Amino acid sequence: MPHLVLEYSSNLALEVQPTLLRLNQALVASGHFEENAIKSRAVLLEDYLVGTQPQARRAFLHLRLAILTGRTLEEKKQVADILGAAVQKEQRWPQDTQVQVTVDVVDMQRETYFKLSLQ
Repeated sequence: MPHLVLEYSSNLALEVQPTLLRLNQALVASGHFEENAIKSRAVLLEDYLVGTQPQARRAFLHLRLAILTGRTLEEKKQVADILGAAVQKEQRWPQDTQVQVTVDVVDMQRETYFKLSLQ
């Protein structure tokens, strides 16, 4: 915990590892998470559609952060804002393409979450 999933449309030239590192560093800097507890991954989406106009030049990047229950709405909003800012930093967006960046912070039930850490 936490689990960060970055989904992005294939028309973005995203440098995945530097982006994930920047996001993980932002989560640590927030003061809410331990460095070695953060698990992040990226999912490139070849099949996608933004809106109803397939010919339109549109792209998206969506972050979903799953965290254990117990944080306030204000804390979740703060983390969402931090991630939104971090993902934009040093990013090269395609010209003439509308890019939508979204962040969603969701709760995982503490009572049903299982974690085992092996060396």
